[in-house]
Amino acid sequence: MLPVLALGLAVLTACGASEGSAGGERACTMIGAMPGISLDVAPRPDVAGAEVTACWGADCRSWRPDLHRATAAEPQGCTGTGPDDSCSARVVETGGWYAFVDVADLREGPVEITVVLTDASGAELDRTTQTTAAQLVYPNGPDCGGGVPQTTVRV
Repeated sequence: MLPVLALGLAVLTACGASEGSAGGERACTMIGAMPGISLDVAPRPDVAGAEVTACWGADCRSWRPDLHRATAAEPQGCTGTGPDDSCSARVVETGGWYAFVDVADLREGPVEITVVLTDASGAELDRTTQTTAAQLVYPNGPDCGGGVPQTTVRV
């Protein structure tokens, strides 16, 4: 019985420990980020597709990302205000759309992005061109490294 208790205590102790936490160092997780372009489309009734073209100087490439329905949390109230009370929310569609374009060789700095929104028949609904700056993002903070360039386009 004693070996089982000792093993249990060792496991529980290990659950609270993280590598690098001794001496005030912050532990870095294995969470990563992908370089690319986030697309955020405002609510529009007939949107069925998008084409995203990114240009760095004379180098241009195009993608047709899958659009996904955008959602937001809608508060549903709380059972009280005490520490043992709980609050709830439900997810509701906003009418908008989102996508992420994986651009493995996206570089930090300015990029010109053209977004063409289409309907189910492929007819163009809207076209917009924006110049934005891809910036390094660090999923665990800059002290952990792993920074990759990302940018967001809102249409």
